[in-house]
Amino acid sequence: MTTKKVVYFVSLSSNVPYVLKEALQKADEKNEVQIFFDLDGAHALDQRYLKQLNRTHGTDLEFLLKAALDSGVKLYGCQMNVLIEDGLVTVDGVELAGVATFLETAYQADDVLSY
Repeated sequence: MTTKKVVYFVSLSSNVPYVLKEALQKADEKNEVQIFFDLDGAHALDQRYLKQLNRTHGTDLEFLLKAALDSGVKLYGCQMNVLIEDGLVTVDGVELAGVATFLETAYQADDVLSY
């Protein structure tokens, strides 16, 4: 099986549970998976909003985020996210990145998916 580089770009928090589940499946298939969260999607990475999103989306996002990290999925929050007051207070294991990092990663990917 050939390993693929898969990059997700998530701009809506309502798509986060779906993307995390799909990313876990891709990682289980031995693909290199990276997810970039921006705009409303970055709320899923913020410790202050995570419990609220769990209730809103009816899923355990904390579990999905930890499972993704444990599976080797790299999670990136936008370092310039202007929709979250006081910036991101990220969950453990999340890195902050800018558009240059996203573009460099996307150019090297086999698949780039936007949600």
